[in-house]
Amino acid sequence: MSDKNTVQKLIEQYGEENDFTGGASSIAIKQAGELTDTQFPAAYRWFIERYGSGGVLGINIIGIGKNNTYVVSKITKQLREQFDLPNNLIVIEDCDEFYYCLNTDDSKVYFWDNIDGMGEIVALDFFSFLEERIRDMSEN
Repeated sequence: MSDKNTVQKLIEQYGEENDFTGGASSIAIKQAGELTDTQFPAAYRWFIERYGSGGVLGINIIGIGKNNTYVVSKITKQLREQFDLPNNLIVIEDCDEFYYCLNTDDSKVYFWDNIDGMGEIVALDFFSFLEERIRDMSEN
């Protein structure tokens, strides 16, 4: 399993100015969770609190944008309404034809698409997911 220090170092290594929207307050994070009727896992809360939304090397982690724009809540609710995304999943990355979703019950990251639904486990936790995504993109 990865940790926040590893993820933070990778972000510092590959990050550029304006890659992220900027951290969100704990109140905004709580409100975003309430809008999706979930409580965000600790690792994801840490990311939003520190970075808000965004990413490096073409990765775009969905979170809370500038001016407390609850992007994660909006996209998650939209997919729940249109494609029956399960209530325990929140969308953390939109890859056009599929999504990476964080399971708020077990903190694992899953592959999900609107045709086949929930697929395989991609990572055991958010930090491992983000570390693997950054390392994969840095090799390409």
